[in-house]
This record gives sequence, C-alpha cells and structure tokens, in this order.
Amino acid sequence: MFEKAKKYLVGGVNAPIRAFPLIDVKPLYIKKSIGSYVIDTEDRNYVSFISGWGSIILGDAYPELINEIKEKLDSGIYSGLSNEYEYLLAELIMEAYPYHQMLRFVNSGTEANTIAIRLARAITGKSKIVKFDGGYHGSIDYLLVENGSTEFGNQIPSSSGVPKRLIKDTVSLPYNDIDFLEEFFSNYGKEIAAVIIEPIQTSNLLIKAKDIFLMKLRELTRKYGSFLIFDEVSTCFREGFIGLGKDIKPDITVIGKIIGGGFPIGAVLSSKEYMEVMAPIGNMSHSGVFAGHPISVFAGYKVISMIKNIPNFYELIKSKLEFIVKNINQNELKINNTNSMFCFYFAEKKIESIEEVGLMDIISFIDFYKALMSEGILLAPHPSEPNYINYSHTESILEFFVDKVNKVLSFIRR
Repeated sequence: MFEKAKKYLVGGVNAPIRAFPLIDVKPLYIKKSIGSYVIDTEDRNYVSFISGWGSIILGDAYPELINEIKEKLDSGIYSGLSNEYEYLLAELIMEAYPYHQMLRFVNSGTEANTIAIRLARAITGKSKIVKFDGGYHGSIDYLLVENGSTEFGNQIPSSSGVPKRLIKDTVSLPYNDIDFLEEFFSNYGKEIAAVIIEPIQTSNLLIKAKDIFLMKLRELTRKYGSFLIFDEVSTCFREGFIGLGKDIKPDITVIGKIIGGGFPIGAVLSSKEYMEVMAPIGNMSHSGVFAGHPISVFAGYKVISMIKNIPNFYELIKSKLEFIVKNINQNELKINNTNSMFCFYFAEKKIESIEEVGLMDIISFIDFYKALMSEGILLAPHPSEPNYINYSHTESILEFFVDKVNKVLSFIRR
C-alpha cells in the first residue's frame, strides 16, 4: 500500500508523524479500528494507544456512538445552515468551562488558535505574541519560531516557507522560567497582545506548567493588558470534566479533539463581551463552510453526554493508567504521565523540564518501539508524543500490554 500511496501522497501520508520518520518503518494503512484495536491493510492486528491522537476517549467504533451516528446520517450530511447540536454541544462545553460564556466552533485546533490570536489582537489593538519553548499550537505561520527566539526581530523560523517578516511579532520564551518572564514583560509588556500556552505540553513529554508560573503569567497579562490564551486542544475532556483553567481563568481557551467525537473540530471560548467582537455581531472576520458541521457537533455532544453518564468515568480512566505505571518495570525506561496520557522514553533519570529533553536515549526507544510492534502493540512513534488511554482499554488488554512491554524490556537489556 505504501508504494501506491506515495505516488500521489507526499511521503505516502497526509501528516508527517504517520510516516513514522523516527522509527524508520513503513506507514501503516488502517482498514478497521474497533475499541482499542486497529487492523491494517495487511491484516495485522495491533492494540493501539494512539486513540486518534487523543480525539477518541470511549474507544473507536464505540457501539452506542456508532449507532447514533448512523441514525443521524439518515437525516442528511450537511445543509450548509445551522443545526441544533451546535447549541447542545456548546451548552455541555460551558458546563466544563464556567469561566467562559460563549464559543465559536471551527474545523481544527490550528484554526481555533488562529482565531483566538486574531481575537486578542482585535481587542487589544496590539500585535505581539508570546509562546513557549516546547509548545505546539498547530501549523500557524507566525507561531512557527524556533525555541529560544526571545527577542522581537531576531526570531528564526522553525519551518521553511515562513518569511521572517511573518514572525517578527512572535517570541518563544523558556517554559516555567518566572524570572525570565518577569524581565521580559518589564521590557515588552505594553506591546504584547496575547500569551498562548499549553498547561500540559502534549507534544513535549507531557511537561506541565508549574502552578506558580501560571499564576505569575495571569498576573502579568492582567497588569499589562494582554490576553492569556490556554491551548487545551489535546487536554479538554481528557484530564477531567472541568477545564484546566478553572483556577487561572484565562481570557480565551482553545479546545478540540474529543469535542468532535473523532470528527474534525475546534472551538474558541471566551466571555460574551469578547466573543461578540466577531462577526456577525462585531467586525472581526471569521467564517468557515464546515464550522459547526452537524456530524462533528452531534458526535461530540453524544460522546460528552456518554462520559457524563458513566459513573466515575475519569477516576476509571486514571486507574487504567495507574495500572500501567505500577506494573511496568521502570529502570532505564521512564514514564511521564498525566491522568490519561503517558510517554515512554529511555533516560538515566526522569525528565521534567524542556532543558532535559535532549538527555533521552533515542536509539533505545527505536529498538523498544520496533520490538513492541512485532508483539502487536502500537504506540505514538516518538518518545515526546503522548499515548492515550481510552475507555475500551479493558483490564485484559492492559494486562496484555504490560506483559508485552516487560517482555520487550527484558529482551533489549540483554
């Protein structure tokens, strides 16, 4: 299949990570995914922890959800007009984000971050944007700056095709460095439109922002009239029902993935006052043919409703991951985890900051990954990328997984 696909698809894929570039194996082409299993076009069966890159939390082809979607499709795919599930899903989301009042649905996390920054610039009248080293906010030209680009005007693009003039108003600061943050704001605070941050860096070993760092960030953005944007595209409705900003109360929150039930979606959340700066009430432009697509919002509404109706859902998800952490032999192998996500990597010590990420033993990870694939286990193909627990990871599946991991570890240590 790979030889056929690469004739028309760049590298045979439509997202680079699906090419397994670090592991140097051929891409997998999946013909069926059910629960926590995937079957490729060569009829190889894997237990997967990719979970749609975090967009699946009940399990793929979850029977109750699939039946609902099939019935919904009978009423049409897309009229081009509004539908009731836009409101119903928005209402559910606001239960989880009570510090916001309104939202706008879009088509992806990347688009949601684009609109969030446009909104902040429209309201503040400023242009400069702060992000943090190790954070990922999608393929937005003006956010594609190298780590350590801490001075406006001296940034380096992290991708070809991004002119320096597009990133002249963006900097990338050290994550969790309060002293640097305070000094930076004392010099540039009045020029900053927005600061965007992942409270948990989901493409960087799940390194977490310290509470004291987030509190200082909130204090400084308020002092200088800048917007604080939380990027929760990967964490919303995954780490718990309530959003991660409940104590910090960011001005804008960006979400996605799970709220589409496995279908493409994103959303921008803020106050009524700020959101109504957007058209059709205000004059900030945003539109999208597929924004609020009826199948995406329907699936998202059904998934979140099901989550609410499963007793102790998030405690159960957390316990599944705790079983893995407790039962895997951790010597050279290290595990960074949250409530529902985990990264496997090899290092002499546990890595807890971006400065230590370079200490990973990549060669050992590649050997480990290939051996697990041969045992029928599929993980995210990079140690910095998270694996995701979903509801369909049953006790027997988790036991199988732990046994295979420990078997591979004992083998590669010889």
